[in-house]
Amino acid sequence: MSAPASTATSRRVALDALVRIEHGAYANLALPALLARSGLSRRDRAFATELVYGTTRMRRACDWLLDPYVRRALDDDVRAALRLGTYQLALAGTSPHAAVAATVDAAPQRARGLVNAVLRKVASALPPEWPDDATELSYPDWVVERLVSARAGA
Repeated sequence: MSAPASTATSRRVALDALVRIEHGAYANLALPALLARSGLSRRDRAFATELVYGTTRMRRACDWLLDPYVRRALDDDVRAALRLGTYQLALAGTSPHAAVAATVDAAPQRARGLVNAVLRKVASALPPEWPDDATELSYPDWVVERLVSARAGA
């Protein structure tokens, strides 16, 4: 008797990791554990890794892009799905159709309509006009201020 086919996808694994990170896990510990038991191919594991680290690194930019379309508090898994999709749309170069469809499939069942609607709105508003370098680069304000000061003094 063969084992049932895995339902893991790169985006589902990435979403699971992002939720764990939101709850305080370290990305460098949570992600490898999830990947080890995912059954994903090497290529899909690499893609999941890019999604997790990219979404985590660019969190501020993703939240800024999402804020106009999300007017209520969201559960952590829904917010993570929206960040994941937004990262793919705005920053990772994923085609809009693929980013939206695959992220909706990975999203919690109860929130798929919301995730679909919000990500389509984000996609239609791209490319963004960033309010400042700190948001575009997803750096804390103080880091950008120090970099600008150092550059001005050089």
